[in-house]
Parts: sequence; structure tokens; C-alpha cells
Amino acid sequence: MQMPGIGDIVNITIQSVAFGGGGIAHINDMVIFVPFAVDGDRLEVAITQKRKKYLRGIITKIVRPSPFRIEPACRYYTRCGGCQYQHIHYSHQLQIKERQVREVFERIGKFKAPPVEKIIPSPRCLHYRGHADFHVEIQKNGKTPKIGFMQEFDHSLVDVERCEIADESINQQLGDIRRNLLGGRARGLTPREKIWSSTPEGKESPLMTGKRKQLMTRIVKGETLVVPRRGFFQANLHLTATLVDCVIERGHFTGRERILDGYCGSGLFAFFMAPHVRWIWGIEANEQALTCARMNVVSGGLDNVSLWQGDIAEALKHLVKDKVKIDMMVLDPPRGGCSSEVIESLSKMRPSRIIYVSCHCATQARDIRKFVDYGYTLNSLQPLDMFPQTGHIEVVASLEGK
Repeated sequence: MQMPGIGDIVNITIQSVAFGGGGIAHINDMVIFVPFAVDGDRLEVAITQKRKKYLRGIITKIVRPSPFRIEPACRYYTRCGGCQYQHIHYSHQLQIKERQVREVFERIGKFKAPPVEKIIPSPRCLHYRGHADFHVEIQKNGKTPKIGFMQEFDHSLVDVERCEIADESINQQLGDIRRNLLGGRARGLTPREKIWSSTPEGKESPLMTGKRKQLMTRIVKGETLVVPRRGFFQANLHLTATLVDCVIERGHFTGRERILDGYCGSGLFAFFMAPHVRWIWGIEANEQALTCARMNVVSGGLDNVSLWQGDIAEALKHLVKDKVKIDMMVLDPPRGGCSSEVIESLSKMRPSRIIYVSCHCATQARDIRKFVDYGYTLNSLQPLDMFPQTGHIEVVASLEGK
């Protein structure tokens, strides 16, 4: 069979789903990636991109649907770039993600038999998000304003009336903003609007600037935490408590441990670990997040938590120089993972245990391979489906030093 070119139509059967969401098939030993496909689909596909080692295509016809294929809940699906798996039955999404974690750690981390545990599902696979970032276009010259998400392929703005993975209170607020936009009442709106779900208790945040709250409250395990309105916090309203429990369970605390919580944010893990350990040092670069962490420590009556603002790589260099002893390190870095300087400093500090939390298992696998090369043992990988309907996976990794 001659290798197809751009614009050609081919008939393929999808064999698996790649990390990130694209369906995988083969044409003459050449891999082809097809978005919004699932294993078992028989498809007609138009070739849209040709590279030396792979092809990309889009579905032009579903010849025979996979038994795992379902009707998406969202009317904007395949246009809005927020979800990649809404066409897949949720139980199969879980199987796909658990397999992907294993394959990523085999391929990138070079682990022959990575210790992947059974994935923990989200109690809700729709309407689970506690916050969502919307793009806003305040059109002029008679054009209709828009609020929504970026298009999957050309990065244009898809105007949306609701989001099926967001908590319903977010959709209610989205409707209010939309009515204001269409009514010419756009004062105070920015090109990026982060909308938070309401809390069951309806508590107001303690700090205000004008009419816009700068700090928000979140309820986790019955405790009220303050977080920055435009900052990071775990998005799944119904699985964050389980994520915290996973970290605590893997700490095997005796009450004597000294913990370093890197990238501590608003102090989510530190807040709940503190009652189980001797002392916690938290490091966070973002000033507003650290302000929230300090407020949470005070409100929780925690007297064994010390918080520092600064770059974690620089902080670790000082700790190494001062020969500070820690028993365990908790890492929850951004998607890009840890820098080489962070990993090297930790290898010198030699904490007996490292708990590494990540929403991007590819960079996590890369970093954990470095830790293992420094003498650590990878004990477990616990996937959690913090992001149903999407290609993202949260993983809690546990490593032990000699």
C-alpha cells in the first residue's frame, strides 16, 4: 500500500488511545494519530499532517463505532479544547488512563515493571470542577462579544453557554456574565475570567478589593481553606480529599518526621499533614499563595508549620549548605516538573522518603528516573482521575531512599 499524503482518505481501525487523547492506528508500519477516536473504532480518516515518523488525521466518517464509544454530553465537544474523552464510556476512560501511566513510566522513565496501582475514579465524571478559566472577547463595531474556551485546533474562541464538567454554580455565574456582556455591561471583565464554584456553607472570603474577591474559600475534609482567586488549587471538588489522604497514607508518619513541602501553594498538604508530624517547612514562590498558606496555618491553629517565600531551587541550595536534615519531601510541581537543580539538591539532602504528586506523568516519569539513578526506589504509583473526560491524569508517586 502506497503511503498516503495530505488530503488522502484512508480506512483504519483504532488500536489504542495515546497519552493526551489521540487514537492510534498504523498504516504500513507508520503511526497515525486521530483525535476523538477510541480503540475499536473503524473509521474513514483524512490525512492532515505528514511527518517522517507519524501521520495525523481527522475523522470524516465513523464506519463502525467502538463498543466503548458513547454520545458526548457537551454540545461543543470536538470544538472546545477542554475535553478529549467525552466520546468514551467512563469505565473505559479509567482503563485507558491506568494503562497510559504504565506505558509512560516504561517509555520515558525506563521502568520495566512500574508499580502502578488501580486508578481511583472520580465520584462524579461530570460537573466536578470547582473552578474554570474562561476567555473573554469584548467585541466592538457591532460584533457580538464572546465568553468560552479556545478551539481545539485553530485556537479561536468557542462561545459557550455552559460547561458540562464544571459545577453547576459555575454555569450559573457564566450565564450572569454572558448576559452582562450581551447587554453592554462589560466593566471590570478581563480577557481571562476565572470562575469559582460556590461553597456549600456559602462563606465569604476574608479579603476584598472593590467588588471583586481576591481570595476564595474551599472546603476540604470539613476544613475551610483560603486560596488566591487567580491562583492554583485542585479542581476536582469530589476527589481532592482523597488526594490528600493518598499523600498522608504514603507518609507512614510516626509523629517524629520533619517534612519539607516544596511548591506548597496555599498549604493544602501541609495543613493536613501537620497533625501527624513533628515539623513542616513549606516553600512557595507565589506571594499571594503563601499569604493564603499563612492564613490557613493560623486558622487551623497549627504551631508546627514554617512557611518561606522563594524559589525552591535556591531554598534547597541554602538548606544543603546549612546541612538541614529532613525526613520526607513532598513535591507538587507545575506541569513542567522539577528542575535538575531541585533533584540534585534533594539527592544531597537524602530524605528517606519522597512523595511526588503530578498532573503530568511524562515529566514525573522523567524526574523519578533521575531520583532512582541517585539511589531511590520507586515503591508505588497511584493514579487518580482528577480530570474525567480529559486526557490529564494525577499520579501520587512514593519513593524511598537507602
